[in-house]
Amino acid sequence: MTELTPEQMQAIARARARVQQRQPQDQPPQLPSGRHLTYEEGLAALETGGLYGQALTGLAGVVDGIPIAGPYLLGGVKKAAAHLRPLLHGGSYEDQLRVVNALDQEAEIAHPKVNTAGEIVGAVGGTIPAVVAAPEMFGAGGGSMLARSLVSGLTGSGIGAADAHVRSGGDPEKTRWGAIEGGLLGLGGPLAGEVIGAGVKASALGAKALTRALLGEKVASKPVRDILAGLTRDSRNWLAKNVSDPDKLAAARDRFDEFGSDTMFADILPEWRGVAKSGAARESTRSKVVGPLNERGSMASNRLKSDFETNLGPDPVPSTIDSELKASQAQVKSQYRPAVEELPPSDFTPIAESLDKLIPYRRGGEQSDLLNVRNMLNDFGKDTVSSDPAIAYETRRAIDRIMKTADDPEVLETLRGVRGMLDEKLARSAAGVKELDAQFSELGRQREGLLQGQSVLADGPRAIRPVELQEKLVTGAEPQGTLIGPSAESARMRQGTLGDIYRAVGTEGSDMNVLGKIIRGKGDWNREKLGMMFGPEKADASLNAIDREAFFANTKNGVTSAADTAGEAGFEKYLGKVSKPQEIPTDKSWGDLGLTMARRLALSLLEENAGAHAARVADEVAPLSVLRGEPRDELMEALMRLGPENIVDQQRMALINALFQGGGGRAAYPLLPGEKEK
Repeated sequence: MTELTPEQMQAIARARARVQQRQPQDQPPQLPSGRHLTYEEGLAALETGGLYGQALTGLAGVVDGIPIAGPYLLGGVKKAAAHLRPLLHGGSYEDQLRVVNALDQEAEIAHPKVNTAGEIVGAVGGTIPAVVAAPEMFGAGGGSMLARSLVSGLTGSGIGAADAHVRSGGDPEKTRWGAIEGGLLGLGGPLAGEVIGAGVKASALGAKALTRALLGEKVASKPVRDILAGLTRDSRNWLAKNVSDPDKLAAARDRFDEFGSDTMFADILPEWRGVAKSGAARESTRSKVVGPLNERGSMASNRLKSDFETNLGPDPVPSTIDSELKASQAQVKSQYRPAVEELPPSDFTPIAESLDKLIPYRRGGEQSDLLNVRNMLNDFGKDTVSSDPAIAYETRRAIDRIMKTADDPEVLETLRGVRGMLDEKLARSAAGVKELDAQFSELGRQREGLLQGQSVLADGPRAIRPVELQEKLVTGAEPQGTLIGPSAESARMRQGTLGDIYRAVGTEGSDMNVLGKIIRGKGDWNREKLGMMFGPEKADASLNAIDREAFFANTKNGVTSAADTAGEAGFEKYLGKVSKPQEIPTDKSWGDLGLTMARRLALSLLEENAGAHAARVADEVAPLSVLRGEPRDELMEALMRLGPENIVDQQRMALINALFQGGGGRAAYPLLPGEKEK
């Protein structure tokens, strides 16, 4: 090769002398501020000791720092510069190559820190594509820390050996030390990554907390908790590809609003139903899936009672109400005797004479009953008609008792006539009796309405028609006797019906199909009748609550039953794919990277760890399918964000694939969803 000319040697010597005389390079050269550089300052800046030198040594450090390929790439850059320099400065290619090498050495001597920083950037940046393409090889996949560290150590040892081999020209000793250093760095890589990641997260949270403290909670936004932050890459991949579609999530959110905070993703989306079913079939995740489903199912009766209380009213307990009404009747009855005692005498002879005319023409039981009534009107032990209103009142009571046991229509009709005459006479002689009659009768109507209400929703031959119920509700509100104002009979019917609903929830709350048949019935009658009694909107809300619980029960049965295994096939197929260890590339490009030696050892570790990794994916994703309330809403927000993130990840992977597949530019760049070939 041609030697450097004397002028070139002198220029390099002068440059090196300037470097040795230069002040320490901790401070970058200060340029005059506020004016253009002079010609001399511009030349100084282009010297290797100036800004040009810093940029030169930084770029060279980045290129040279790339593992294994760095020296080759830097040599190619220098050769390209040596080919261009003769066009600008003259001389031969060999001469200019020596100049380029000398300038590079001078810049490296002048800026050692910049060169070191560039090498670090090149080493890290040069490894990123390989980590993305085969994360398990660098301990970035799933599994235990020990397994990931061992795999990363083997990979680091192979890369270190290959890099040292290239840089030392094949020196066995340096190659061995390179393998040792690379292995040690690889062993600590996964642990260092987690520590650094935790530190970054803590710093970010601390900065947000400080911002909130300084600016106030209203000014600084509250950090959003990412429920997916701790998931493995494979778990996030499944979520991104299968359940992050914005349209599906929007539809799911509408259903959540419809069914309430206890709704789960497994209720709404078939993909999540398959995940839940798969989780229920695995021993390690069964309790995490079935447990929340059972817990929700055990609270079905309580939720229904709460909904019914909101829409229809509290549980009236018909037996308690009937006891209260019966006690009120007894209290009213106790007031009769004081009301008729010590009243002026009254003439009841016309009633007795009327009976005397009827008795001779009646036969059998009817004659006996009328004869008994006639004798009751006499003074005790005498054959004369009593004028005491109290005697007439007691006779009326006796007639009421006889009428309860009589079954002959003619007897009943005759007794009603006699009672009517006594009642009319008492109304004129003792006005307080009729008021008591009205109160007692109203309480009796209420008891009857309460009893009828408990059979309003009955199905079958005794089912009451909606039109019949409407008539009863109207007539049940009309007052009778001397009372003023509406009767409470209709209200008692509503209470009876509501009490029957609560009774059904208490006895059949564990079986929504049976409960639905009792309350909803087989047709539309019960919905119509409930609408008459409580209002259409409240009736629909109550029946929808039953439908919701039946929907929840269907999810539980579908997840826990052995039938319908098609739903879990998709997620199980994905877990099967994850459980297979990733193939370690053995093509020429990877072989040149020095991974061939580590492949067999790494593959054995990956095979042992693959099953555990699939189990971890199932353990992470399956419980998400049965989240409720606030955690479910946090998952919804995380999935909404995950959709756009997935598109960005596809673009990144497309670029990396293009770089690794070769072929140049567009030909090796796969199309993204929705992208058209140009």
